[in-house]
Amino acid sequence: MTTHLTTDIDEIVTDVFQSTEGKKNPYPLYRRLQELGQVHRSEQLGWVATGYDVCSAALRDPRVIKGPEQIQPGRPDPAEHSAEALLRGTMHRLDPPDHTRLRRLVNGAFTPRSVAALEPDIQELIDDLITPAVKKAEAGEPVDMMSGFAFPLSVAVIGRMLGVPASDWHRFHDVVLDLSSMVELGFTGDELPKADAAADELIAYFRKLGAERMRNPADDLTSTLANATEAGDRLTEQELVTMLILLFMAGFETTTHSMGNGMFALLENPEQTQWLRRNMDAMPAAVEELIRYDSPVQFIAGYTKEPVELADGTAVPADEYLFLMIGAANRDPRVFSDPELLRLDRGEAAPMSFGGGIHYCLGAGLARLEIRKIFTSLLTRFSAIELAEPEPERRSGLALRGYARIPMWLTPA
Repeated sequence: MTTHLTTDIDEIVTDVFQSTEGKKNPYPLYRRLQELGQVHRSEQLGWVATGYDVCSAALRDPRVIKGPEQIQPGRPDPAEHSAEALLRGTMHRLDPPDHTRLRRLVNGAFTPRSVAALEPDIQELIDDLITPAVKKAEAGEPVDMMSGFAFPLSVAVIGRMLGVPASDWHRFHDVVLDLSSMVELGFTGDELPKADAAADELIAYFRKLGAERMRNPADDLTSTLANATEAGDRLTEQELVTMLILLFMAGFETTTHSMGNGMFALLENPEQTQWLRRNMDAMPAAVEELIRYDSPVQFIAGYTKEPVELADGTAVPADEYLFLMIGAANRDPRVFSDPELLRLDRGEAAPMSFGGGIHYCLGAGLARLEIRKIFTSLLTRFSAIELAEPEPERRSGLALRGYARIPMWLTPA
């Protein structure tokens, strides 16, 4: 297997991670990398994998770890920055046995049965959002997909699950944005003060909520986790707080952007939207294609704790950084025919947007349900949905890819 170690590779990889245009639309750059091979060595970052088979196998390989002390050199000192300390302690940055133990304690809240039981509540929340949207549409005003539907639905669902009062849901929007800036590869010291302040606020809030639920349990996930035991094991206070923050952030950050990215894809492909309107029973498969087409998570970072031979035969030594480009894998032409096209009846390989292996997204089933319900409701309640601006405002990151605003013209059915 030939490794492509050229200036061109480094230029392409740098453009993906650092250039404004690359973050805005990384897919042409991914395609260029895939034309040169599934795996590349970048002198600046380490190993970069764009192939579906390579990424899928690496996510399931115990030799590729998430160890917080290794990922991304040059990270802030966790002893001095609460944001870094918080993120290093979250479950998705841990390896077995710590990851196994924490995941076991929280798994029960996200079983298929538990998620299905939330469907009536989710529909009620959507109906509450559609009512004011209809009024705005009838008044000739645009409705923003992000602030009108995606964010309020996602935060309400996870907020209700955790027992966060409705009056507090919206206060955390900017707080979580400030903290999530730390997951970007090219973050600078400029973000640290806001990120640390955000971490401090979230830690204080969920420490108080967890303590309250330990004293007076309620019918919510925070109470369940605060009092959960598994074979005599239970979460420490620090683990509880960190878990609650992770669930809260993941519960609306990625789901919000799955909805936004999916809606923009539908608006950009009206013929596919019309097909979906005629075939609403195909919504589950359509959701899979929308998640594949523009994933809210574009890469997952790993570290080789020992030598690894990747699925394409590339030998990666121990102690190397390995970036699994999920967004690229979802458009691998070896796996998906015409991957740049949105085909809601595609029915090919499963998208990798929720990761894989032991770190497969805990809330994937819940996210799929929310996305399916919001698109079903919008396409049912509005006979036409059109972009109100030619280029909606995107967020600037790559690790979490999404929109800040998507103004739409809605025509009530």
